[in-house]
Amino acid sequence: MANDLMTNDPKAGLLSYFTDIKNQIIDAATQKGLSASGKTLASLEVVPTDNGYELQADSSIYFMEHGRGPTSTNAVAGNPNLVQIIQEWLEDKGLDINPYAVAKTIHKNGTKLFRAVGNSGVLSVPLNLDALDQVFDGISDQYLQNATNQLFNAMDD
Repeated sequence: MANDLMTNDPKAGLLSYFTDIKNQIIDAATQKGLSASGKTLASLEVVPTDNGYELQADSSIYFMEHGRGPTSTNAVAGNPNLVQIIQEWLEDKGLDINPYAVAKTIHKNGTKLFRAVGNSGVLSVPLNLDALDQVFDGISDQYLQNATNQLFNAMDD
C-alpha cells in the first residue's frame, strides 16, 4: 500500500488501502475462528464509486464485530430464520449440537460476544482512524502536488 501512496495516482492509493483493509478483515476473522462457511467474508468487495472506492459486505459482518443481541419482543422471523442459520453454521463447523437450543439461548441472551460487551476487533482494528488519517494525508498531499504542478505548467504555457 505504501508504494501506491507514493505514486501520482491518488485513486490507486485508495484502491490499495481498501484492498489491504479487506484482506486484514478476512485474516482477522479467520484467525479468530469467526468464519464457518466463509460466505460473509466472501461478500467483502472493493467497489468503485464516482469519488473513489467503497468496501462493501453482507450486513451479517456486523455480528462478527459486535455479536448479536437478544431478540426483541414482537420481532419478525427472518428468512432464513435463526434456527436455520444456526443449523448451517453448526454443519459448517462440524458440530453436533441442537440448533434449537442454541437459537433459544441467542434469542434470550444474545451471543457470547454480545454478552461480553466487547468487540472482536475484526472490523475496528483494520478500520482504525489513525490508519485512515494517514492514507487521507497521503492522498491529499498527492492532490495538492498534482494541482500545484498543473498550475505551474499552465503558467509556463
